[in-house]
Amino acid sequence: MMKEHIRTIGIDDAAFNRNKSRKTFVFGVVVRGNDIVEGVLRTEVTVDGLDATKRISSMIIKSKFASQIKVIFLASSTIAAFNIIDLRRLSKETKLPVVTILKKKPDEKMVQTALTLLKDSEKRVQILSNNPNFEPISFVKSERSCEIFVQRVNISLSDVKEIIKITTRTGCTPESLRLADMIGKAFRDYVIT
Repeated sequence: MMKEHIRTIGIDDAAFNRNKSRKTFVFGVVVRGNDIVEGVLRTEVTVDGLDATKRISSMIIKSKFASQIKVIFLASSTIAAFNIIDLRRLSKETKLPVVTILKKKPDEKMVQTALTLLKDSEKRVQILSNNPNFEPISFVKSERSCEIFVQRVNISLSDVKEIIKITTRTGCTPESLRLADMIGKAFRDYVIT
């Protein structure tokens, strides 16, 4: 049985202008249970770069919350356009389980085709291929039926399902991830050059 007040961190990137932004912010929101926000972390990653894993890992490890967080939630393994997060490496470096949560399964062939247009495409495809496969999860939260897809590292599917149910307040997304997404969207017109 999971603790009701488990601490999770939800991580998502800020909205950015692909034609103008060389970098973008990535936010991490630490939430206890599904209602107590304990902190907001921030780092920067390169748009279409290869630094997301390192930057996110460092952001978490250097934070005062590092020893309290039990799970990392990500909105995707690709952020800042095609900056691919190595989920296994992120878990190893932070010593935390990692879970990505998507509402629909991505078109992996389309993503791999897009990656071939970028520098270091072979490395990007390799990271993406080494990440875990997507698994469907369905559950009911507050009489709402939720169907999502997850990738997971160092955590069982049953534990993922239980933690998501505990940490979700509204909808089908853990509160930490929902808030990280909201903060990211607030930076829609902000450009980092």
